[in-house]
Amino acid sequence: MVLGLAGLLGVLVSAARAQGEWFTVTGNPSDPSVNTVQVDPVALSTDGATKTMNVRVNRSEQRLNWEKLPYRSYESQVVFDCHNRRAGYVRARFFLQPLWQGEPSVVSDYTDSPRPMLFRDMEPNPTNRIVRAACRLKG
Repeated sequence: MVLGLAGLLGVLVSAARAQGEWFTVTGNPSDPSVNTVQVDPVALSTDGATKTMNVRVNRSEQRLNWEKLPYRSYESQVVFDCHNRRAGYVRARFFLQPLWQGEPSVVSDYTDSPRPMLFRDMEPNPTNRIVRAACRLKG
């Protein structure tokens, strides 16, 4: 039996509620040298066609955020607009170290102007898969 990303996320929801686990969409959460994207399959909130979820990302090399500040990894809250099939960051904690280690170097609030979830320069790019899966998940 083959499950798509939405099916796998759905299967993991009950386990995640008990354990607080992350679902790895791409990469390896134990290897700081690779691009990794993880989603908490349990939504923080749902309001009609809008869903808020935690997403965390490790980049294979240092990058700059929207404020032009360096980071290697970040933890974020993302609002999924399922009607328009888009997602945007509303909060993010950026780390200078890979794999979310150490204290955040920057904490940003984008609530008034969400930043698009795009995963630039990541191949294969998981953006559309994550949006589709998040919008299929119940609750």
